[in-house]
Amino acid sequence: MSLLIKMRTLVCHPALRAARDDTRAYKTYILIGVLVWLIMASCLGAQDKRVSLDLDQADLVQTIKLMAQLLKVNVMISPMVSGVATLHLVDATPLSAFETLLASQKLAKQVMGNVWLIAPRTELIVEAEQAAKLRDTAEIATPLTTQIWQAQYAKAEEIAKLLHDDRAGLLSKRGSVEVDARTNIIVIHDLPDVVKSASQIIARLDVPVKQVHIAARLVSVECDFERELGLHFVHAGRGAHSMSVATLKEQALLDIRLSALEKRGHARLISSPSLFTADQQTASIEAGEEIPYQEVSEIGGTAAVFKKAVLGLQVTPQTLPHHQVMLHMRINQDRPSNRMIQGVPAISTRQITTHALVKNGETIVLGGIYETDQAEETEQIPFINRIPLFGKILGETQSRYNKRELLIFVTPNVATEQ
Repeated sequence: MSLLIKMRTLVCHPALRAARDDTRAYKTYILIGVLVWLIMASCLGAQDKRVSLDLDQADLVQTIKLMAQLLKVNVMISPMVSGVATLHLVDATPLSAFETLLASQKLAKQVMGNVWLIAPRTELIVEAEQAAKLRDTAEIATPLTTQIWQAQYAKAEEIAKLLHDDRAGLLSKRGSVEVDARTNIIVIHDLPDVVKSASQIIARLDVPVKQVHIAARLVSVECDFERELGLHFVHAGRGAHSMSVATLKEQALLDIRLSALEKRGHARLISSPSLFTADQQTASIEAGEEIPYQEVSEIGGTAAVFKKAVLGLQVTPQTLPHHQVMLHMRINQDRPSNRMIQGVPAISTRQITTHALVKNGETIVLGGIYETDQAEETEQIPFINRIPLFGKILGETQSRYNKRELLIFVTPNVATEQ
């Protein structure tokens, strides 16, 4: 809905004008339609409506007052504001129309609580400069105070960098912050109000970081028996570097199923590391071997050097509200290759990065890393297998290929504060 305001300057009858003080400007009469429109706008909540302005030599002060009533704001108009306004706007918001009116008259508004001060721009600039000079004078006259803060959990140097940051605008021109890294002490020397604000900021920063317990299990499971674990994977990514992700809530039931598969020889527990890490700090888990090789030095000597071929898992937990934890995980599988490059064993590498949101205490299962084992099974008749030629003829050798999937179980638990 668009509302139209039309305002014109009407000159009083000469006889009436002569009866008034010559030093006062004659009044501007507003059309009755404007008053009717103002009542309608107030009832309809005009701040959400569109308005059109058609001002022709309308009294500026009266127009500002009307617009303020439309916007339902309190205004204080400077005595320097005077004159008339001519403006034509179509289908504008009340606020943009008001600001356009001020801009056309080189006026500006200064918000002071719930009151808008309307004054010429130059007047507001001069007042702002004078206020800044008064503040500077008051700061110079105010004696500085010093406070020493012993940081308990955070690094004093990091807190000092934040306090020194010019973008924060915390310290005054006379203020300073010093750090004693040996004792982790922060010394603030500034105005009393600034020191008080800085102390409040330090109190918010110097808090213990949440500790997260990461429990991981690396299990190799035969693909034919994977479904017996009751996992429902969601595939993330495409191609050879895709990964399967599943969440698990019934931890006890999983333990029973894994134990049963291990007893039957269809699953093998590779590693079950458990460690603590701070919130948003990376925890690393590795399982594998180091391959030794000889390296020739520049002076012709040789030395034994080791190259890692491990299955690595890096987990960075991030605690979130509502008992949730965001896990940033990177998995790399390094295997020794049959190739040798200038005497150095080649390592085939596969790396996957993923992010998962889980509840505190919930287990996430990562899959998608496969390996194939080849084994030869030979069946022979006792004693006859020792007879040349007959042992091979009567015996039987079969090659068996076994495809296994590496499953990684990660369970975060946020340590509760004592």
